[in-house]
Amino acid sequence: MVFRADLIRVYPCSFADIFFALLRDLLAFAVISSGSRYHLDMIDTHCHLTYDGLHERVDTVIADAVSAGVDRMITVGTTPVDVRKAVALSRRFDNIYATAGLHPHYAGDWPSPTLLTDALRDLLADPKVVAIGEMGLDKHYPDPPMKMQRAAFAAQLDLANELSSLPIIIHNREATDDTLAMIADADIPGDRFVFHCFTGTPDEIDMILAIGAMVSFTGIITFKNAAAIAEASDRVPLDKLMIETDSPYLAPEPHRKVRPNEPKYVVHVAEFLAKRRGMTVDEFTTTVDANAERFFNLK
Repeated sequence: MVFRADLIRVYPCSFADIFFALLRDLLAFAVISSGSRYHLDMIDTHCHLTYDGLHERVDTVIADAVSAGVDRMITVGTTPVDVRKAVALSRRFDNIYATAGLHPHYAGDWPSPTLLTDALRDLLADPKVVAIGEMGLDKHYPDPPMKMQRAAFAAQLDLANELSSLPIIIHNREATDDTLAMIADADIPGDRFVFHCFTGTPDEIDMILAIGAMVSFTGIITFKNAAAIAEASDRVPLDKLMIETDSPYLAPEPHRKVRPNEPKYVVHVAEFLAKRRGMTVDEFTTTVDANAERFFNLK
């Protein structure tokens, strides 16, 4: 049977699809009726609904997100096994999309680049998979060794060159120079990349923007001790900016102590950045939603 994601919105295939479609419409009507300043179409562009703390209660997590005004979520795959779970969720829920990649933390589990790319290639063929990644380099911890991380990253960049229609999600922690050097060596247009969960310096954000990449911010930007990241965000043109939770991690203020973080809290990232830019939340989210729709080719 051929999976037709484009038909699900019109002909829901499960009770869950019908429920969430009706809930979204009812919430939108409530917002219009109440004069709320938030329109209900925020997108959490990077979460991990397959992770412990979220996956076992995913119906509630998604319903709570929709209630908060977050009607679409991208659950990011970090290993081939994790990707299969993400794809299963994306097939079950019309408003959930998936990605397929190998996070650098798991590079040691895939010493064969060929086996890795073969596993990911099949998963990337699913119509609800909207990006390759997350992939990249992470120097914060000593393991896996950088040699293994580089091999896994290079293999995925090669695969991304092969699958040229898909955008690419980058995990970069304390490795901006090396990450950008490998991207340059791969000869992939910079506008295919988003650097998720940016936590670097203003100089690093300038380097990332110089290649044409998108930049995405999490709840970290709301932390009182993250003023430098907030200042770096000011350098990002509005059409190059996206927002995310990276849940179940990094809950934003005023929920910083909440565990786990959830997609519903991306609203606070939007509020923070909108205020910083002198925009209403509606104005800001209209733009960043359009960025996400364009970048990930969301329907």
